[in-house]
Amino acid sequence: DPGILRPAVPGQYFNGHVPITGVLSAIAVLVAVLDGRGQVVMSNEWSASRGNLEVEGRTINHQYSKSDVFENGFRQVLAGAIDGGPDYFSLLRPFSELWVADRFAALTQYHSVVHSCNRAFHLDPAQRLDHWCGQCDKCCFIDLILSPFLSTAALEDLFSGHEPLADPALQPRFEDLLGIGEGRKPFECVGDVDECRTALTLACDRPDRAATTLLHRLRTELGNAAAVAHADAERLLAPLSDHHLPDALVRTLALD
Repeated sequence: DPGILRPAVPGQYFNGHVPITGVLSAIAVLVAVLDGRGQVVMSNEWSASRGNLEVEGRTINHQYSKSDVFENGFRQVLAGAIDGGPDYFSLLRPFSELWVADRFAALTQYHSVVHSCNRAFHLDPAQRLDHWCGQCDKCCFIDLILSPFLSTAALEDLFSGHEPLADPALQPRFEDLLGIGEGRKPFECVGDVDECRTALTLACDRPDRAATTLLHRLRTELGNAAAVAHADAERLLAPLSDHHLPDALVRTLALD
């Protein structure tokens, strides 16, 4: 709706992030009911529930409609509104972005077509990119979270020769992702600070990363927290939270 972009009217409404996942969840449930489907399966991971900052004791989460709080509330609404309706849950709820990256690294057939850069979604078609920009917060995060599991050459290829970790000018963006910069966690769909720190330390262990100056500079900035982050890998690569997965899927994913 183009009205979303009009200036906010004081006292009437605020402009802000459109909770697109919540909108798509409602549409998906409608389609499932009309077509007699039994499940609506989302792909919202554990870290989507982690907020960006605290304001007066309240957690502000850019990814609220991907969070477990939204999922639980939406399930309650559906249970009260649709008798015998479809089950709504996220398949990835128990898992971290690090867990997802580890699995995705093995799916090489998709590496040449995956795209998680918001520069593909400009309203003006003339400004849309059909490749990673290699500069934004999302590009930096994806590069960082995959760096423990993919070679430098593979990530350089993924970013069409513009890998963010190869650009020292992007240090402030990585510092914000790691929670050591002057800014806060970006208002983008990126992972948690803990995941980013662990990914960084694991990537530094790779022999093919010995020459990635920015990576090792950031590890030095972490100081004593680097050792803690490295030891946190085992926790982040295991199931982390409660979920609403059916028993059959729990057994398939070996969560029980």
